[in-house]
Amino acid sequence: MKAAVQNMKKIEKTAFIIQARTQSKRIPNKMIKDFSGSNLFEIAINKILSSKIIPRENIYLSILDDELINIAQKYNLNIFKRSEESTRERVPLQKLFEWHNKIDYDHYVILSACCPLITTQTIEEFIDRFINSSSRGMLSVVEKKHFMFDFKNHQMLNNYLGEEKYLRTLETKLLEPIYEAVGCLYAGTMSDFEKNIYMGTFRFKNDPEFYTMNEEESFDIDYPWQFEVGKILYKKYLTERENNE
Repeated sequence: MKAAVQNMKKIEKTAFIIQARTQSKRIPNKMIKDFSGSNLFEIAINKILSSKIIPRENIYLSILDDELINIAQKYNLNIFKRSEESTRERVPLQKLFEWHNKIDYDHYVILSACCPLITTQTIEEFIDRFINSSSRGMLSVVEKKHFMFDFKNHQMLNNYLGEEKYLRTLETKLLEPIYEAVGCLYAGTMSDFEKNIYMGTFRFKNDPEFYTMNEEESFDIDYPWQFEVGKILYKKYLTERENNE
């Protein structure tokens, strides 16, 4: 069944969530490990606090570990103490996001703390797009121009928009773009969790709606090498920001 069209949402009825844990298997203590003089958890908190449109009282830190709670208390923000079960892998949506029916909001926006390069401006643009859209959910994506193939059938998955003779040179400028989901920003309707829907069904247009963001800002830290590269990029980001001030 196609998702129903929403009326304009209210920012006052939207919860802004940072959900974190310390039990990362690939990078132990990823959220609190030193990251260019700070840590990923606090970097995310400061980005969301820098927003001029997010009501402070609508910010929730969904956490369990004492180390994260100690950090959160410094900022005097709402703490939703998640369960041990919610921190495990491959749990049902209602368990993973157990706050969905325990806080009184109609919609949610989740910021991943694994994307340290995302700017407050991008966060605000995502929120503004979602709040003013008719879509029930929204997902951040980046545009890519890569040759994508069905390996089994040796066929291209995206269309080539140029002349056939240039196809043989793998000229990416003439490719139809594809869009890759990035784990930075997510938004949706609280009541949809009870229908086992996170952001949307992914079966219809704008269900969820896609928000195209800058690829550099979408840098997502999952592996140890990304953590080390991320520190270099973040230091560069800080230097550029200081030079522009």
